[in-house]
Amino acid sequence: MSERPVIGISGSHNAEETLFSIRENYMNAVLRAGGIPVLLPETADPETVHALLDVIDGLLLAGGGDVRPSCFGEEPIPACGQPDDLRDAFELQMIPEAVKRKMPIFGVCRGIQVLAVALGGTLIQDIESQCGIAKAVHSQEPPYSEPVHTVHFEENGLFASITGVTSMRTNSMHHQAIKDPGEHLVVEGHAEDGIIEAVRSKEDDSILAVQFHPEYLAEHSEQAARLFRHFVEKADAYRIRTRV
Repeated sequence: MSERPVIGISGSHNAEETLFSIRENYMNAVLRAGGIPVLLPETADPETVHALLDVIDGLLLAGGGDVRPSCFGEEPIPACGQPDDLRDAFELQMIPEAVKRKMPIFGVCRGIQVLAVALGGTLIQDIESQCGIAKAVHSQEPPYSEPVHTVHFEENGLFASITGVTSMRTNSMHHQAIKDPGEHLVVEGHAEDGIIEAVRSKEDDSILAVQFHPEYLAEHSEQAARLFRHFVEKADAYRIRTRV
């Protein structure tokens, strides 16, 4: 049995090319933080979902496409992107079961959105058409490792404790965002225009998520690297508690 925590990553699914994939910077950020990253095979089969959770110590919800609006009780608007029903089905089963097990979870971009939906929250389907915020403000052009706006964290909150700062320059690559986080998540970070950028579980400091992409920043940003280290350290504690 590994003496390092195994981090299962839910990545992108391309049905047309029959492909599951993940950008290498997610893998590298987990490796630098001390974890063993593995790409999870997405499935809607409940038995397989449970079996996958049996062999990982932390769940990383990576970025990707839009969550189908029917998952949070809405009809799609024209600006909503093409959903991936298999990924939705997979993550919306994985998340509640991981929460039930008190397994650490770290969501990134789509990951913060699907975490909120899985726990009873709702989403802004398109911040430009529904909030009047220009697309370019939150959907930057490459290089994605360059920060483009500031995220403000709650003083004395979890994210301020992890990063050591109450404001952080971040990148941004999204057009959806959390509208209502639901009753299980606490909002701890906002962009200057009010978009929700960081949440944590009310019950557990090992469940957290951000709207920006720290995997692109972690190699040169100590604050971003600390987010991955916190998550991997919590996963290691879970490993010791449940497997050793």
